Amino acid sequence: MVLKCKNGHWYDTTVHKTCPHCKRDSEKLSIRIDDDIEEDDRTISIAEVDISLGEELGAIIGESINNMVGGVSGDASLDDDKTISFGFFGIMETQSVTGWLVCMTGSEKGKDFRLHSGKNFVGRSTSMDVILIDDKTISRDKHCSVVYDPKGNNYYASAENGNIMYVNGRLTDSPTAIQEGDIISIGETKLLFIPFCKEGRSWENE
Repeated sequence: MVLKCKNGHWYDTTVHKTCPHCKRDSEKLSIRIDDDIEEDDRTISIAEVDISLGEELGAIIGESINNMVGGVSGDASLDDDKTISFGFFGIMETQSVTGWLVCMTGSEKGKDFRLHSGKNFVGRSTSMDVILIDDKTISRDKHCSVVYDPKGNNYYASAENGNIMYVNGRLTDSPTAIQEGDIISIGETKLLFIPFCKEGRSWENE
């Protein structure tokens, strides 16, 4: 449960009984918090937390993870030197970028989307790799996909679930090889393809 203390700090009550930020600040200033002072804590929905609190939430997540692993620094077997990133809902491994799709039309015009190895699903759902939330003419889940094949260092675009997709203006109903500058059209959206891995450059060779 996330609470807000009287000084405006957010903290996780499942990890700390009192605000760790106030405690940390008081220790720095050599000031003892009066035990008789009651904190003005209130329970809030996580949806009410402003995005500007990312730094403090990040600290909460970090402290929670340290408590869960019970002092990871003392156990060398847990340190596998993997690169990870902290998401809003936990930890996820960082995937190497293999290319981009750049939106050329509609409300998402000018926005770029990272591609990774394997299948990159395109749709309106926030669970998709390429999220086109405002194009109501495409499927919510898996309208199409862009695939990067690390062994062949090639890319393919494919319609999913019987949906309609065009590559350079041509209707395609099977996986189609795509090159730099090709345009993938779905619904009211046109996506320009830009590869990172190409011409012998791939993460497999790094």
